[in-house]
Amino acid sequence: MSPFQNWFWEIERCCQGPDYYFNASFAPSDAERLAAVIQQHPLPDFLHYHFVGNLTNSPCGNSHEPESYDLYVDRSNYAEVISGLKRDKPQITYAHCMWNIICVCGCQLGIERGYGGIIGTHNQDETSLIVAIAQSKEVTFFHWSVVSGGDGYGPVYFRTGTSATELLTYLQMKEPTKPDFTN
Repeated sequence: MSPFQNWFWEIERCCQGPDYYFNASFAPSDAERLAAVIQQHPLPDFLHYHFVGNLTNSPCGNSHEPESYDLYVDRSNYAEVISGLKRDKPQITYAHCMWNIICVCGCQLGIERGYGGIIGTHNQDETSLIVAIAQSKEVTFFHWSVVSGGDGYGPVYFRTGTSATELLTYLQMKEPTKPDFTN
């Protein structure tokens, strides 16, 4: 068993949502290395798509200028997402009520789990990717956050940090035991 908890463990524990977000910023000079580290990491439950253009609802931030995005979309939503990107006004759309998407744009990484995301190995894929990036000597964290919200709900920040060490510590935290009120 991995010593790391799913990156969204605290959001689930507090029954927050509906969407879960992980966002990270890296040194501007790390953009190519960040994309390479992610491409080297296996993401078997995701399909890759490279998109260049204006994308106003990207998991790694809104852009009003053409940008280059590496999108990793869960298999069940991939066709719908790609269809949405090929429209006159590209945007990410989902075919199902739950989705998982990983996005790299320059020196930004965003992970979005719509309505908690699809359960299964997606959890391990995302968390192992975050751990691999945090343990990599190729990139330097500037900032990271674990947030819930979306669908009209404002953001709730669960954790933020400025280093890989802080992130790894968070992922290894033990969930506090719940009080026993039966006595």
